[in-house]
Amino acid sequence: MAERKREPERDYSHRDVVDKFGIKPGFALAFDESSAPIDADLRARALSKVGRDEAAADEPVDVVLVGADAATDFEAALRKWRGRIDQAGGIWLLTPKRGHAGYIDQTELILVGPAAGLVDNKICSVSDTTSAMRFVIRRAERARA
Repeated sequence: MAERKREPERDYSHRDVVDKFGIKPGFALAFDESSAPIDADLRARALSKVGRDEAAADEPVDVVLVGADAATDFEAALRKWRGRIDQAGGIWLLTPKRGHAGYIDQTELILVGPAAGLVDNKICSVSDTTSAMRFVIRRAERARA
């Protein structure tokens, strides 16, 4: 049996977190700070990247950044935004890293996604204190265009 070659791990540390979030010019972007604040500089960089104001309350969004911590009702937050995101959009939960106040184990977040009709598909480091996990609508459940 032939041994499979392992691909070298890719280093994404040079990429700005706004790019890691998949935010592109023209995207409708929303922020939810009802549970925890989102870094003001991150917010400003994200809005600069899209080149427009935050999405209106009745507008479908491509990406939403949700500030969250251990006290957040994650299922409720995901359900709230599932109804607003574009079929190919994403909800990023920004949570404190291990060792910081409000830390939540990301394996617990993975379990919450399906209850809200979503699936996690990416994680990334936002800063020295914050991690993020993206939730999306499963392809099989997206409305046919």
